[in-house]
Amino acid sequence: MARFVRLVILSTACLLAGCAASQGRLGWRVKDLVFSPRATVSLQSADERVLLTLPTKTVQQLMLAHLRISRSANIQTELFIVEGDQPNAFAGIERDQRIIGINLGMVKLIGDDVNEYAALIGHEAAHWAKGHVDSSRLRANTLNALGTLVSAGLGMAGVPAAGALTHLGIELIDATYSRDQEREADAQSIEYLAANGYEPRAAIRLHEKMLKVDYGFRPPFLSSHPSSEERIASLKALIEQNEAKRRSAAPSASQTDSSERK
Repeated sequence: MARFVRLVILSTACLLAGCAASQGRLGWRVKDLVFSPRATVSLQSADERVLLTLPTKTVQQLMLAHLRISRSANIQTELFIVEGDQPNAFAGIERDQRIIGINLGMVKLIGDDVNEYAALIGHEAAHWAKGHVDSSRLRANTLNALGTLVSAGLGMAGVPAAGALTHLGIELIDATYSRDQEREADAQSIEYLAANGYEPRAAIRLHEKMLKVDYGFRPPFLSSHPSSEERIASLKALIEQNEAKRRSAAPSASQTDSSERK
């Protein structure tokens, strides 16, 4: 039997003046999911519907990628999976804590490809590290989704459900990044991937995957993170530059032999 995690929305309120409607969302903090003794983790809605089941190993790899990349970026963020069918990832703030969110639609799109998760996290982490999100907050419209969420239990067999009350006040950043900011985030993300043993070309795969799926609309992720053939070409060039730089920095075989003889 899979481990069940249920988060129930108790109340929501839109705090930003001019916001048309209140919006709440279910959210699961990834570091709370990694210790499941079961092979899978199932994310449940308030009415106990299973929204998504993930291999526990995938959740653990996702968390490890987040920890490694956050360390490289020299930032502190929490990683959340949030509800939402249209593939998206975002930067946000929860109780003054920076977060990176990946929604269920994006998780379904990526599947178990840890390198694509790392590319996604790396890009969002780079926006935080380079100050793009902070500057965007000054000029962009923001949507405050204040939800009081309660963990209804961690559902491990033979263990009483452990409830924990959490106030998840996520301030989503409706940011339109400039071309220079996107390129800078892409370049920095590739550095993070290479430095931590992930596959930089996974960033290309993810964008190609987004472009190939016919959604019938423009997914939110592509609205704030425009993907195009030009963007993919830019990623390829950045990766080639990174690989060339690493090759030139690595000692040649002759240099190594000479050093050993000495």
